Amino acid sequence: MSEAISNILRRPLRTALTILGIVIGVFALTVMGALAEKLNVLVDGGDEYFRTRLFVFDEGAASGFQASSRPVTRDLVERIEELPGVDRATPVLQTLLNPGEAGGFDLPELLTGIEPETWYDEAVELRVDAGRLLEADEAGVTVIGADLAERYDLRVGDSFTMREHDFAVIGVLERTLTFPDKIAYVPLADAQEIYVESVPDAFEERTDALATQIEVFPDNLDDADAIAAAITIEIDGVRAVTPAEVADQIGQASIVFNLIIVGASVIAVIVGGLSVINTMVMTVSERVREIGIKKAVGAPTGAILREFVVEATLLGAIGGIIGLGLGALLVVILNAQTAGSGTSVFLLTPMLLLRSFLFATILGTLAGIYPAFRAARLDPVTALRST
Repeated sequence: MSEAISNILRRPLRTALTILGIVIGVFALTVMGALAEKLNVLVDGGDEYFRTRLFVFDEGAASGFQASSRPVTRDLVERIEELPGVDRATPVLQTLLNPGEAGGFDLPELLTGIEPETWYDEAVELRVDAGRLLEADEAGVTVIGADLAERYDLRVGDSFTMREHDFAVIGVLERTLTFPDKIAYVPLADAQEIYVESVPDAFEERTDALATQIEVFPDNLDDADAIAAAITIEIDGVRAVTPAEVADQIGQASIVFNLIIVGASVIAVIVGGLSVINTMVMTVSERVREIGIKKAVGAPTGAILREFVVEATLLGAIGGIIGLGLGALLVVILNAQTAGSGTSVFLLTPMLLLRSFLFATILGTLAGIYPAFRAARLDPVTALRST
């Protein structure tokens, strides 16, 4: 190893430029990978939640799952529960916690009104970090996600003002890195009151029957498509969305960002790989006589091969460590910049860090194989005659 280090330091400028090429590739891979890791966690968490139920919206609702502006009425619950294969249905009302902050990469903060006695599902575990969950017949209380607790510095017993209404925090959920982290759960009646205040005065439905969606729990998830079809046929003016349709919708974004990772990997291969190959080929050319002397005194072909592969691997590892460090530093800085708004755009995972480092190291090894074979196959007589 010490000999390999000495060899790559013979041409410090060339070595630095080679490592820089690898650094650029690994840096891009780390940053884009952290972005994709965050999105994949959101998608996985969403899939865990959405796969347990169907969603029924007003047929004109533009939004699928984030605060629809086209409400439905609670009387749909009884009608849906009469359909074959339906275990239960529950009204849910979602509205933006801060209407002025809609948009952006991350999930918006949501105020979600539920009926605890019918909404909780054993298949989706909401773990409480402190306090407790909502119970039936409560009012003026809320259970908040971890991101909201962090952003607004809230603890159990604090008062949380949402849309000019005060709520007592009775529970803080454990961090999930997905949907529940940015949701404030409140009793349905409280959410209805807030929702009605935000709609135009001409709005006719000013009752306690409002919801933005009806969530339907089937007896058997295999019957979801049939139940959705029955809802669409039996009930006018609504559309039913199955778990499979939801998975397709939220999975499309994951595909896009995973393609970004592939693109970053291609950049790393092209920039880093060509840099290593170029450097090692030039190194072999400069050290022809040295290789000839080693072979003349009995150095086996395998030893020459290992020498150059180790040097190339070392270049890849050094570039990987530096690129990984710079990428991780940028991710930490960007997350710190957005932490005040409760948004975490990037997610560094141990697996991502390991993949990025191994990628750079293996890239260096593979890029060094051709120059190493070229060096190992040199004829010692020809090499000694070289000037």
